[in-house]
Amino acid sequence: MIRDYLILSSILLFPTVVLSQATDSVKTRSLPEVEVSIGIGLSSETPYTVHEIPMKSIERVGHPSGVMGHLRDEPGIYGAEMGQGIVKPFIRGLGFSRVVTIYQGNKLENQQWGADHGLGANDLGIARARVIKGPASLLYGSGALGGVIVLEDEAPFSKGWHGTAGMVYNSVSNGFRPYFRTGNSWNNGLFFGIEAAAESHADYRAGNDKAFANGRIIGNSRYGSETLRLHTGIQRSNLQAKLSYTYLRQNLGIIEDDEMEESLATTRNDRRMQLPFQRVADHVVSYNQYGQHGKWESYLHLSHHFNDRREIEDDFDDIDLGLTQNHTFYNARLRYKGKLNHTFGVMGSLLNNRNMLEAEEILIPDASYFENGLYYLASQSIGKWHVEAGGRFDFRQLVADATAPHIVEYGYVLPGEPEDGKLNLNFQGFSGSVGARRSLRSSSFNHQSVRFNASTGFRAPDLAELFSNGPHPGTNRFEIGNVNFNPEQSLQFEASYSFSSKRLNLEFSPFINLVDNYIFFAWNGQERLDGLQEWEFAQRDAFLFGGEFNTSFQLSDQLRTTVRGSMVRGVFRDEGNLPFIPADNAEWQVEWTPSSYRLFTTLRHVDNQLRPGLLEQETSGFTLLHFGVSRLWEMSEGSSFQAGITVYNALNTRFVDHMSILRAFEIPSPGRNIMLSLRYNW
Repeated sequence: MIRDYLILSSILLFPTVVLSQATDSVKTRSLPEVEVSIGIGLSSETPYTVHEIPMKSIERVGHPSGVMGHLRDEPGIYGAEMGQGIVKPFIRGLGFSRVVTIYQGNKLENQQWGADHGLGANDLGIARARVIKGPASLLYGSGALGGVIVLEDEAPFSKGWHGTAGMVYNSVSNGFRPYFRTGNSWNNGLFFGIEAAAESHADYRAGNDKAFANGRIIGNSRYGSETLRLHTGIQRSNLQAKLSYTYLRQNLGIIEDDEMEESLATTRNDRRMQLPFQRVADHVVSYNQYGQHGKWESYLHLSHHFNDRREIEDDFDDIDLGLTQNHTFYNARLRYKGKLNHTFGVMGSLLNNRNMLEAEEILIPDASYFENGLYYLASQSIGKWHVEAGGRFDFRQLVADATAPHIVEYGYVLPGEPEDGKLNLNFQGFSGSVGARRSLRSSSFNHQSVRFNASTGFRAPDLAELFSNGPHPGTNRFEIGNVNFNPEQSLQFEASYSFSSKRLNLEFSPFINLVDNYIFFAWNGQERLDGLQEWEFAQRDAFLFGGEFNTSFQLSDQLRTTVRGSMVRGVFRDEGNLPFIPADNAEWQVEWTPSSYRLFTTLRHVDNQLRPGLLEQETSGFTLLHFGVSRLWEMSEGSSFQAGITVYNALNTRFVDHMSILRAFEIPSPGRNIMLSLRYNW
């Protein structure tokens, strides 16, 4: 570890040219002073490294793992998976409640503390994802300790009725996904759009297995979902306003710990839910408004998110763990563009979490919190330098209530057993960022720049970390929280170098991140009379460091090759490795785009993880081969038809990813998957 630290420290002090990448799958923009994203509120000159991952190409629609199926190919972004249907984002070794997801402008809160709780959003109607790596609490408050994923909608259709209809098939799970999108815009700027999709997957097949000729079927990995989205609003030169509604319903099988000894697999095409499983429903209503008023820009977001989560373990008619959550969120920003740019912002949440009356088990109490944050950001260009600095203060007031009759009857008690059955907690924290970007050389042939950034992050403990005191359905754990936790606070230093020319694009970004009061989860060595293991949340200081590289070389107008990769190390500052730290990885891709075709092949290598965290085991590395081809046919009156076939894990490699939530039970990840995609645009 000391050797790794010395190497990275030297890189931070003396940035050098190392490999980077800028393909059409991942773009790091170097543009004039323009707004990168209305939702993010940063210019392209910012010292933050904002990566753009387009999501609308035919190869990127309908992946079995949804949005995360593609985001985790970006260096520094990883997915902690529990089967195909549940994949949680990790950025630079930090995940769960440390990564913020922005969807329709809403800061998603959907019980993301749970290892078996997925992202809560899919790729329907998503044009791109923008990812900020590292602490972004200045912009998004508590929780943005590891980074932010902003999912941006596709633009409204142009005048007249237009639309898209498509179908995706995935062989690894016999999965089908039809989807549909249509809309119109009128001369007065008004627009309307509707999107719908349904998805159904049977249990997936793992890779090569001597005991199973066609690959072992992983029981109860089946899942399905239905999505409906509606949009309306107005779009003019100085005003954009959009009202959106999204409904997402998911049925998610839960893979059992003993799947390798006693499988729940049934017939190959069986899609009926079997015990245990989750039923999750989300309703998101949001309003986004962006206006330009001379030198002033304004942004306003209001949203409400209702999340209904039911974990059903022993009987189809019973709910073992049932939680409903109402989350109201607002975000307002005012920006003045001058020689010195000023941005003033305010953001807040009102969250109410309740246990269902019919729930058989209580893991956390009823709880609510009110949170507000106020921030200021200033930026100025001085010669070849662009300097940016800002600060933010957040305050959260939280109330836990265990007085409801069904909670009292169950026997749940708050830590310390307060007489009135309630606990009031307050959390507050400062966060900020300071950084600079410098153009080293710009010409008509190439452009070079360096970025330096120091940023802090703040995260209040989540409800599970504070109040857990019960069995978690679908696991063998009795979970115990701690109300005396302090907020997590991080300090990250990052440097990056980028070079771009007609043929070559390079980028390299090393970082170090100090996290005080890092909260983690571990077995305390005790086993209860009912056979459940006692798992407790605890707190220690942590240190993470690593880096990402990207390189892309245009061999000809039609042929391009890309190499990219990342590494991260995570340790407790006293002793031991952090859990859920991904192994080093690298990827090589060759892409050929003759005329209306696109052909590609990708070789991805993940190294052995020989630095397991607390209670983890070492995991073996693996290499995966993917390839695909797609074609676009232009038709009359602006319509087109697209078809594509992509083969993931073409060699049907059997592997257990270190980021798999099921790795302790040696449950392998999906094997070969042939994805067939068809799409018609009009």
